[in-house]
Amino acid sequence: MLLKDKVVMISGIGPGMGIKLALEAAREGARAVAICARNEARLRDAEQRIRALGTDCQVFWMPTDVSDAKACRAFAEATLECFGRIDALVNSAYAHGGFDSLEGCSDELLQEALDVNLFGSLHLTRAVLPQMKAQGAGAIVMISTLGVHQPYAGGGAYAVSKGTLGVAVRYLASELAEHGLRVNGLACGWMWGEPVQAHVREAAAARGVSEEQVRAEFSAGIPGGRMPGDEECARAALFLASDYASAINGVQLDANGGELMR
Repeated sequence: MLLKDKVVMISGIGPGMGIKLALEAAREGARAVAICARNEARLRDAEQRIRALGTDCQVFWMPTDVSDAKACRAFAEATLECFGRIDALVNSAYAHGGFDSLEGCSDELLQEALDVNLFGSLHLTRAVLPQMKAQGAGAIVMISTLGVHQPYAGGGAYAVSKGTLGVAVRYLASELAEHGLRVNGLACGWMWGEPVQAHVREAAAARGVSEEQVRAEFSAGIPGGRMPGDEECARAALFLASDYASAINGVQLDANGGELMR
C-alpha cells in the first residue's frame, strides 16, 4: 500500500479529481485523510463514500476557502489536533478563471485563478510546514495542468496561475530539502470524469453532434485515443506523495496519457 499509516491532507474535494484523491488515498492504506473544500455538502458526501469503502481510514473534513490564509492555518491545526501528524498534502483546489482568451479575461477572473491556484496552494503549504519540519519528513504535491506547456482555447488564466505555481514547486523543493521535505507537481491533461463528461455533454448539445464525437475530438491528440480517468491521475499524485517517490523532488510529472511527451 502506497500510503500505509500516513495522514494525508487534500484540498479541493469536488466531483472530479478531488474526491478520487481522497478515495484512492483510503484504498492505499492511509491512516487518515483530512479533506477540505468550500462546499460542505460535497465534504459530507466524500466522508460517506470513504467510509463505504470499508477501510480503517479515518476522515476529518472542514469547509475551507484556500484563498484565506487564516482558514488554511485553521484546517492544518485541526488536522494536527485530530491525528497528531501530517505526512502529505495534495493541493488540488482550483479555479479555472473562466474560458475566455487571456486578452479578454477579466481582471476579477484572473485574480480568482491566482488566489486559489497559486496563493491557495501556498497558503496550505505554509500552514503544514511547521509540523512537517518538526517531523523531519513530508511530501507536498501541487496539481497542475498540461496547459502550462500546450495552450488550449480558454485556458490562459488557469495556465498562467499554474505555471507560476510550477516555479514555486522548484523553489520550495530547493528550500525545504534540508528539512527532509519533498515538493513536486503533477501536470494533468483531459481527464475522463464527471467535470469533463459534463463539458462533453454541453459541447455536443450546443453543436448538435454526438457525445462520442466530441469525446473523440478531445482524445485525438492522446496516443491510443484514450483519456486517463480522474482516478488514474489521482494515483499518480499519490505516488508522488508516497515513500516510493522518495528520490523525486522538484519535478513536474506529466499525467496525460502521452498527449505531451517531454
